[in-house]
Amino acid sequence: MFAPISRPTVVLFSLLLSACDYWPEKPGTLAGSLTEQLSADVTVWRVGGDVVLVDVANSSLYGSDAARLKIVATDIAERVVAAVERPVATVAVTFHESEVSEDVSRMREFAFLVKKGQPILQPRVSFDATGPLTLDEIQANFLSLAEAPPAEERKDCILGEIEARARAAGDPETLDPKMIEFLPAKSWRLLDKAGRRIVLMQAITTKASLVCGSQGDYEGHPGEQRR
Repeated sequence: MFAPISRPTVVLFSLLLSACDYWPEKPGTLAGSLTEQLSADVTVWRVGGDVVLVDVANSSLYGSDAARLKIVATDIAERVVAAVERPVATVAVTFHESEVSEDVSRMREFAFLVKKGQPILQPRVSFDATGPLTLDEIQANFLSLAEAPPAEERKDCILGEIEARARAAGDPETLDPKMIEFLPAKSWRLLDKAGRRIVLMQAITTKASLVCGSQGDYEGHPGEQRR
């Protein structure tokens, strides 16, 4: 269900969430432990105070299937959250084919948001998609963004809300972020195309969950600009 997110998306998204200046740090104990456990060259950086980036290079794990990598990446993220002293908002784990490289074709990357002390793997997006969020994107991702699996009736309400709000928002590349509740209007322009689709999906999912949790089916017109 999940797929790696591109490095530009993770870096921009991480810097957006950190809201702090960039500064690198290498927690040696954690990196050393992971290096020994994974038989790889592991480097750990703290970025902006509440974001941690983990690079796993020269490991046979790179060739593993997506399910295996998801398990390993989640375990790494959980260890990061438990090991660092200050709260973490985001963890990005990158597996490199050999040495650390900026070549996207030689890396497999997973991004986690940390909620209530637990890393939550972020959803996949279609990097080639244009226009409004697609039905496939919505159906594939909305459950992973929910705080807990909703009851069937509420699930139908949330899905309907998300679909209508996605149509009303239109193409993330052309929408005015000030018109959509929960979007980071001031830093929207810093996100790349995939990043905007992720953040818009999160924003309208949050709003849909609130609407369906407090007043049931929305009574407005599906085509109107929703806030």
